[in-house]
Amino acid sequence: MRDASAARFEMLTERELAERRRAEGVRIIQHGGHYWEQVGAPGFYQPVNLLAGMRPEEVTRPTPWCWGYRAVLTPETAGAANGTVPIVRSPELDAYDMDSLSANRRNKLRKCQRLVRIVQLTGPALLLQQGYDVVIDALARTGHKKVPSRQRFTADVKKYFLGDHWCVLAGLVDGRLGGYVDGYVVDGVAYGICAYYATWALPTNLATGLVYEFAQACRRIGGVRTLVNGLHAREVPRLNQFKDDMGFIVEHLPIRWSLNPIAKALIRRSRAHTYYRLTGQT
Repeated sequence: MRDASAARFEMLTERELAERRRAEGVRIIQHGGHYWEQVGAPGFYQPVNLLAGMRPEEVTRPTPWCWGYRAVLTPETAGAANGTVPIVRSPELDAYDMDSLSANRRNKLRKCQRLVRIVQLTGPALLLQQGYDVVIDALARTGHKKVPSRQRFTADVKKYFLGDHWCVLAGLVDGRLGGYVDGYVVDGVAYGICAYYATWALPTNLATGLVYEFAQACRRIGGVRTLVNGLHAREVPRLNQFKDDMGFIVEHLPIRWSLNPIAKALIRRSRAHTYYRLTGQT
């Protein structure tokens, strides 16, 4: 491990990211001049760089067997959109610093800096030893997705260190893993992918520190325009308040999307918030 202030990782092109994701076991398809990845339930696709921006004629079914797909449109073709994707992002990453946070969040960041050592992991040992318990604890509290098997978790941890594009930051409290975040950068866009925080470590405000330090690590790469900190979870007010305090904003980007009619009806009826994140509609 190395101190977060010295974190190093590569910014990839779309093609390079597609190659790395394929090596990690993700299903990748080249279509319409772009690379698409299967996300969520098998059969749904979106570009590996969601914010790349595509023309409407490029946004067509990436494979005959998919049940759904979406892609963000270029600003010039936004009029052809039939929905939006509600991202949470930094307004201007190159200017993102402590002053971007609310006064209350700045105080929490200072507390975290006193109590938590934030490092970039350069190998899997710590996560393999302590990470699974953190993930189980975090998902039991939030319930936002199914707990992975230990085998799946181990495979996911090892993928971080297959190349040099993943940035994994961990928060250590008296030497014990309290939580971690991961992400990567592609063509000037940083994506925070996963974040797990142990319940016992929350009073240290390590969530504030980890998200802040990930943003700073992305800033230092140079040429990174924005940080996407997930999609808008309108049903989780506390999470929304946290991201607002961190200085992030919600932006609805124009997309072209399509869903199988049966899948569309099922998701819209039984998982309204998921449908909103998929299409921007209610």
